[in-house]
Amino acid sequence: MSLFRYLLPLPLLALLPFANATAQTKSFLGAGGMVRLSHASNLTPTRNFAGRALMNSGWRQMWDGKPVGRGVGIVRFWQVAKPTDGQGQVTEMIQVGFSRSTAVVATCGTEGMNSGSGRRLPDRMLGGHRWTAYANGDAGMSQQVSAINLRSVINGACYTIDRITYATKAAPPPPRTAPTQAVAAAKMDAILATIKVGRRR
Repeated sequence: MSLFRYLLPLPLLALLPFANATAQTKSFLGAGGMVRLSHASNLTPTRNFAGRALMNSGWRQMWDGKPVGRGVGIVRFWQVAKPTDGQGQVTEMIQVGFSRSTAVVATCGTEGMNSGSGRRLPDRMLGGHRWTAYANGDAGMSQQVSAINLRSVINGACYTIDRITYATKAAPPPPRTAPTQAVAAAKMDAILATIKVGRRR
């Protein structure tokens, strides 16, 4: 099952136990202090932006086969979970990147978003900024990927957020200790709700 079932309106996400800075959460600061967020304490921030089948590597997700362009991956969080349908395993993830390249900034809101299954969503307000939003996805014989892709130009830089669900039906089941897909998805959505870009005021 894709992540779309778990994408709640941002005001509701703020009510989730992982969304507020409590004993269960940690703060993350990246891009020279320009990106701030909170995450569940059992999740580890990583700079590994490796790709997978149906999913390109790099600092932002592209759905039309074009190069990702010049940019920097700020952080990725991910968690392997027990899929809702019980087949194989699913990885819920979220990643944030940015670029100051003039060419990238010029097409920040549209580049790489055209795909056979892609569609434009209403713009979203997040952290006080307006973000262009798209739903995208792809599927193969045993893999399936679905994503919400958010793009915004802030202080002259292109910032990207990719909220991804990656399912592999042919993979062995995850460990018994793995969370359910709903729990892992809620953690990633909670991170999304806390992302703030720009200097503190």
